Amino acid sequence: MTKKQPTFEEALKQLETLTEQIERGEIGLEESITKYEQGMKLVAQCRSILNRAEQRVRELQSAEEETETRDETSLPNRQDTPG
Repeated sequence: MTKKQPTFEEALKQLETLTEQIERGEIGLEESITKYEQGMKLVAQCRSILNRAEQRVRELQSAEEETETRDETSLPNRQDTPG
């Protein structure tokens, strides 16, 4: 069974918790290294989520620009219409 990936917000919260634990210095070196490794995985997950979101925004913007361009070209030219 595969473990569900955390949402961006969940991963960020976990990363904050790990950072606080390491910075407090209340854990040993080995555990700090383990938590650092976990943190690096969370950073990678956050970056991946952000990259997908950024790509989706670009796609939406591109689709919107295409729609606007199509709408502008389908409108009659005001200079061509009798007035």
